[in-house]
Amino acid sequence: MAEGPKEPYGFTIEEEAAILALEDRREHNPAVINTWVGHENSLHRLRMALALGRIGAITRTGVAELTTLSKDPDRRVRETAAFSLGEIGDGAETLFTLAADADAAVAAEAVEALSKLAANKALLPRYLAIADGDAREGVRARAVRYLFRWDDDTASEAARRALSSPSTNVRQEAAYSLARRAYAPARNELLLVMTDPNTLTRAYATTALGRIGDPSAFDAMRSALGDAHPWVRTNAAIAVGRIAEKDRSVLSPADLPRVFATFEDPDPGVRSAMIDTLGYYAAMNETARARLTETLRNGTAWERELTAGSLAKHLPWDVASRTLTDLTPWQIVRVLEATTTMPQGVALRRQYANHEQPLVRMNALSNIPETGADAEIDLIRTGLTDTDVMVRANAYDRIGFTKEIPQQTLREAVDRERSAGLNDARIAAINTLAKADPAFAQTLVQDADPVIRRVAAELVKAPSYAPLPVSRTAEEYQEIVRWSRTPHTATIHMPRGKIEIALLAQDAPMTAWNFAQLAQRRYFDNTSFMRVVPNFVIQGGDPRNDMNGGPGYAIRDEINLQKYTRGAVGMALSGPDTGGSQFFITHSPQPHLDGGYTIFGRVFDGMTGVVDQTERGDRVTTITIDEHPAVADIVAK
Repeated sequence: MAEGPKEPYGFTIEEEAAILALEDRREHNPAVINTWVGHENSLHRLRMALALGRIGAITRTGVAELTTLSKDPDRRVRETAAFSLGEIGDGAETLFTLAADADAAVAAEAVEALSKLAANKALLPRYLAIADGDAREGVRARAVRYLFRWDDDTASEAARRALSSPSTNVRQEAAYSLARRAYAPARNELLLVMTDPNTLTRAYATTALGRIGDPSAFDAMRSALGDAHPWVRTNAAIAVGRIAEKDRSVLSPADLPRVFATFEDPDPGVRSAMIDTLGYYAAMNETARARLTETLRNGTAWERELTAGSLAKHLPWDVASRTLTDLTPWQIVRVLEATTTMPQGVALRRQYANHEQPLVRMNALSNIPETGADAEIDLIRTGLTDTDVMVRANAYDRIGFTKEIPQQTLREAVDRERSAGLNDARIAAINTLAKADPAFAQTLVQDADPVIRRVAAELVKAPSYAPLPVSRTAEEYQEIVRWSRTPHTATIHMPRGKIEIALLAQDAPMTAWNFAQLAQRRYFDNTSFMRVVPNFVIQGGDPRNDMNGGPGYAIRDEINLQKYTRGAVGMALSGPDTGGSQFFITHSPQPHLDGGYTIFGRVFDGMTGVVDQTERGDRVTTITIDEHPAVADIVAK
C-alpha cells in the first residue's frame, strides 16, 4: 500500500544554519538545493523556496527549481515559490499558471510577482486580463495595486476603470496605483472617490490628484485639509503645494483660515507637511509670512528646520536672509537644499563649505548642481581631502560632473578608502572613476567587501559576483538559529515614550539578530530618528544622526513575505544587501516597499502615542531586547 504525504516536521538547527550560510554567501549549491527541493518534508521545501529567491535575486539562478516547487501540493510552498520568482524577476509562464491557482493567496502572490517583471511589456495584456477580470476580489485587488509598476498609460487606464468598482478593496488599490504614477485622465474619477468612506482610498486619491497637479482639483484638495483622518490631511497639504507649484493663480487669501487651521493640526506630520505649502502663501501674503516667521522663532526644532527651508525657497532672498540668521546645522541644510538652483545657492555653498559640522560641509557639496560642478571645482577639490568620510564621498561624486575627472586621484582614493569606517566614499570614487575608465571596475568584482563587489559587477555588467566572502563559522550560524527559535521583543525608549516591537526572528533571523546584538552593545543609545516623512516612515539607527551612518559592515537582505502595513519595521538600504543599523517604521501601509526591504519586526504598542508623534531629531535614549519576555510569547502565539 502506497504511503501518503508525511506530516510536516521541523528541521535541525544544523540544517537551518546551513541554509542561513548559503543565503549569507548568496551561494547556489545544487547538491543542497536539490536535496531540499525533493525533500519529503514540506517545511524543507518551503524553506528552500524562500532561500532560492534570496540567493537568486543576486545570482539569477533557481528558476528551474522554483518551477518544480510551483507544482507542490502544499499551498505555502507554491505561494513562496511565486514570491521568489518575483524576487529573481523571471519565470513568467510559471507565474501566470500560479495566478490561476485554486488558492487565492497563492494567486495573489503570483500576481504581485508578475508586476516585478514589468520591464517585459509583452506581458502586460495578460496581466491586465487579471486586473480587469479575475472574479476573486483579493487577486484582482492585488493586480490593480501594482499596475503602476508597468509605467504605462494602458495600465493606468485599467486603474482608472477600477476606481468605479463596487469593491472597497479594488477602489483602494486603484487609487494607490494612481498615487504612484500621475495619470491625468483619471482626474474626474479620483475626484469622485475623494468622498469614499475608506480612509486609504481618500488618502491615495489625494496624492494622485496632487501628482497630476491640475488646478481644477485645487478646491477639493483644500477641502481635504479638513478631512477627519490625518493621513488624508497630510497628503492634502502636500497636494495643495504641488498644484500651487504649477499654477500660483489658484492661491487666494480666502484659503488662509483653512490653511492656518491645518498649520495648527494636532498631528505633527500634518503640521510639518503644511510648512512648505504655507510658503507659497507667504510669498504673496504678509499674514502668512508672519506665521512662518513666528514658527521659525518658536516652533519645535523640526518645525523651525523646515520653516528655514520654506522661507529660503519661497521668499525673495533679500527678505529671507534678514530672517535666516543664527541657524542650526539642520536649518542650514534645509536652506542649502531650498536654494540649490537659485543664484544665492552658490554663495551659500561657499559660505558653508568649511563649516565645523560635517553634516553642513557634505550638504554644501551634495547640493552643487551637476551643471555647476566646474564653476565650484575649488569646493569639490577641498572636499576630496576632508577628514570626514561622507564629505569625501560627496566630493568624489560631484567631481564626476566636471570636465576633467582626476583619474589618478580617484584610483588612489579607491585604495585609501579601504581603511575608512564606512565604504560610502570608496563606492562614490569607484562610480565616478568608472565614468572615465569603465574597465577599472572589473578589478573589483572579487573585492573582499560584498557591497563593492556588487557595485563593480553592475558597472561592468558581470554575470555574477557571488558566492560572497563571509567570516561566520558554522557554530555562529547555529547560535543565530537557536536564538531565532524563541520569541523576542525590542523596546525603543525615548523621552516621548516607548515603542514596543515584536521581532520577526523566524522571517528574518540574521537581521533581527543583528539588530538585537547592536542594541545589547548600546549602539543605539543617544541616536535619533534622523529622518521623518509624514504619513510614510520614521527612520533611526544612525550613530552619525545625518542619515549616512552605520556599523561599518553590511548584512544580507532577508526579503520575506511579510507586508508593509502600518507599524512594520524594516531595514533601511542604499542598494541590495547594504543594511547595517538604520531601520524604519511605517506610519501607514506602503505596498511599494513589499519585497524590496527586509521586514524584521512589527510595532505592537506605541504607534499612536509615540511613532505618530515623533519629529525629526527626536532622541532615542536606548533600545532594550526582551524587556517583556511574556509579551514576546503572547505575540508569537
